[in-house]
Amino acid sequence: MLPWVWAWGGEKPSLTQRGPASERSSLLTQAIRERKVIVFVYNGHERRVEPHALGRANDEKPALLAWQTAGGSRSEPPPGWRLFLVNEIETLSVTAKTFEKPRADYSAKGRGLKSVEVDVTQSAATEPAQ
Repeated sequence: MLPWVWAWGGEKPSLTQRGPASERSSLLTQAIRERKVIVFVYNGHERRVEPHALGRANDEKPALLAWQTAGGSRSEPPPGWRLFLVNEIETLSVTAKTFEKPRADYSAKGRGLKSVEVDVTQSAATEPAQ
């Protein structure tokens, strides 16, 4: 069973997950498919992002490609594309807020992902009803 807790993120309650990278990957996959905004801590900064793809970075480590809309950053202030190593994501929360569609300049490859396991173009919103 996943270690879920309810967290308040300034909006409605959101689901927060603390645990191994495999469990974070499952939550990230769900957020990508449902186009849910997520919040987490990375390199000491809280980040609010629109997750677009989950795959492997050039060094084969699990990675998330996301559009950062708010929060801190060591490199440059948001907004902008960021690649996050899944093993380094802390305090991951899925918010109730959604984003309508992928960013116009979205491309899963070419932004540090060597391979893609799931991306926003495969979201639940575009899958046919069964």
